Amino acid sequence: MLSKFIHRSIEHVSAERFSYSGAVSHRFSQVCQFSGKILLLFNSLSLDAPFVAITWLWCFSALYSTKVDFQHYFILFSVTWLAYLGDRLLDSFRIPDVPDKAQRHRFTSEFFQPLLVCWVVLAFISTVCLFCFLTSTELIWGITLFIVLSIYFMSCFFLPRIGRGILPRELLVGMFFSVATHFFIWTQIYSWDYGFIWTFLCFLVLCTFNCLCISRWEYQSDKEAGEISFFTRHPDRINQVPFFLAGFLIFQLIICSCLIPMNPLPVFEVSMLSSSLILIILDQSSINDRLKPVLADCALLTPCIFMSFVV
Repeated sequence: MLSKFIHRSIEHVSAERFSYSGAVSHRFSQVCQFSGKILLLFNSLSLDAPFVAITWLWCFSALYSTKVDFQHYFILFSVTWLAYLGDRLLDSFRIPDVPDKAQRHRFTSEFFQPLLVCWVVLAFISTVCLFCFLTSTELIWGITLFIVLSIYFMSCFFLPRIGRGILPRELLVGMFFSVATHFFIWTQIYSWDYGFIWTFLCFLVLCTFNCLCISRWEYQSDKEAGEISFFTRHPDRINQVPFFLAGFLIFQLIICSCLIPMNPLPVFEVSMLSSSLILIILDQSSINDRLKPVLADCALLTPCIFMSFVV
């Protein structure tokens, strides 16, 4: 009798533990699904790229000891958002409605009118801010960059194979981000030294790798939709990205190793290293490909972690 009682007690405790662990696992799964939906919504609203931009502006302003005011952050945030959403609004006319269409493109097509209204309103507010808060030099250079970017967008819309064939979209985004995040720093530093060129080129390469990884993950949907990306034009190079990204990671690791004796926390280089590592982990992980693009953008927020130790 005693053995039967002990056996039943063990079975009861085991069942309770299994039920508890199952409930915890289910709860964790629900939290992950909810977090995934929030991230996808964040990406669909084109908010991830502007936050990445102002994060790096904050990093560069501290690195070069320059003053960046609130209006500069707002202008960079709004210009980045307008560029990203404007590109997606144009794509909604051009990209067909295929089953495997990216979530952000489906969202833009479904809510085209309210997003267009928001785009026009913010474009008006941003224009007013540009003329009110920027110096004449900043305004001239800003308008010049806007015209160049607009010409590229129009060429990609009307002549996508020529526009994106001359300059790959992934490289253009890298150039845009590096120029935009350095813009208000450059207007205060009247001579470029090697350090400025170093941060400019490294950040350009990191952003380009970010876009190449996203194009790699979305290759099939881009191909079905007729989207022009680097890998739809050069599919034979799609498996080379991890190796080049690993090479960039090793290069940054060597640089960090050389700088740490002089600076215990080289924020820029450590951020480069961390973001590259996260991109490699994402590329090799089994995470849903629909989540990978927004997680890849989140991978560029690493300065937030390291800046908290030095500010």
